[in-house]
This record gives sequence, structure tokens and C-alpha cells, in this order.
Amino acid sequence: MIDYTFYKRVMEFIVNYLGLKDRLLFMNVLRYDEVLNGVKVLVAVYQVGTNEVVAYCAVKFDNAMGRAEPTCSRVYEEMT
Repeated sequence: MIDYTFYKRVMEFIVNYLGLKDRLLFMNVLRYDEVLNGVKVLVAVYQVGTNEVVAYCAVKFDNAMGRAEPTCSRVYEEMT
């Protein structure tokens, strides 16, 4: 079970990373795995209202180093 604080932190990180602060988005956690010194999550980010997928992101949070390593596929750019 993913708590709200973790969800909010991941969503804020992804929105900042992708530069999408001006859009209304929601996120669905597709996979959550514990890895050495942290966690790795696979998420889908959607546009509110249209439910259009904006991006798929895999984010690894390293608790020991206090950093995150994102890998995102920006679907909406590829389709336009």
C-alpha cells in the first residue's frame, strides 16, 4: 500500500522533472518494488479531464544518497 505522502512526493518530482507544472495531472502507480537502499516505482501520468496518458515514468529513489533517478517517456510529445 502506498501512502499519500509518498504519492505526493513522486508526483511533485515527476511534474517538476517533466516541466508540467501548468497542467492538471493525476498519477497511477503501476508497479512498486523495493530495491537496494530505496524503492523503484513505475507510474503513468494522465491529463485530468481527458484521461490521456502524458508520460510513463520509472523513478528510483535512493534513500542512502537522497536522490532520485527518473526515466520518462513523454507520450504526448511523441504523438504530436
